[in-house]
Amino acid sequence: MKLRLLVVEDDVALGHSLLEVLGQHSFASTLARSRLEAEALVWQNPYELFLFDVRLPEGEEAGFELAEGLRAAGFLQPILFLTAREALPDRVRGLSLGEDYLAKPFALPELVARLRALARRGEVRPQVLTHGRLSLLPERREVRYGGELVRLSAKEYQVLEFFLLSPGRVFTREEILERVWGPGFECGSNLVEVYVKNLRRRIHDSLIETVRGLGYRLGEPL
Repeated sequence: MKLRLLVVEDDVALGHSLLEVLGQHSFASTLARSRLEAEALVWQNPYELFLFDVRLPEGEEAGFELAEGLRAAGFLQPILFLTAREALPDRVRGLSLGEDYLAKPFALPELVARLRALARRGEVRPQVLTHGRLSLLPERREVRYGGELVRLSAKEYQVLEFFLLSPGRVFTREEILERVWGPGFECGSNLVEVYVKNLRRRIHDSLIETVRGLGYRLGEPL
C-alpha cells in the first residue's frame, strides 16, 4: 500500500522529479506549488505525510506559516521541511513545527529514508502512554498532566514520546538527536538541552533526569 504524501514545492522541475522518484518508493505523491494550493488540497484529500519547501510564492517563510496553520487546524501528520536556509534559528523553528528538516541540496536516498522513518513512527503505538499523572495519547497527539491539557510544540511532543516509550533507559545526546531529529542530523548547539528544559518547565522539573556523563532518562513517575 502506497503512503499518501503532499509535496509543496514551487520549483516545478524539482517537484515533478520528486514525484517521479518517490513514486518508485511506495509513495503516492501530489504536488502543490504554493501555500494556497496546498491549503486547498489538505481539506480535499487524506494524506499521511507532508513534505514542505519553506520558501514559496507567498513568502520566504510561507512553508513554516503553512505548517502553523495546519497544526492550529488540527492536522497532525508528520511534516518534513526542505530548505536552503541552514541558519540555526531556521532549523530550530522548522523542528518545532514539524518532525524533520532537510537542507538543500540533498541526496534523494536520504530524503526517501527520512520519509520512511517518519511513516514508521506512526505505525505501531500504544493507545496511551502513562507515567504517574502524566499521559500521552498518540492517536490524538495529546498530552495531559494531572488531567490538565499540556500544549507542546510538535518536536517537544516527539521528544516526550521518545522518553515515554523507553522508561528507565538512559539516552545519550547523540542517540536523542538521531532518533528524534533523524539519522545524520548534526548540530553543535545545545538543542537537546533546550528541549529537555522546555519539557521540564511545561510539565515538571523532575520529568527528565540528567545522568551526569551519560545523558538523560525519564524521571520517577510524577
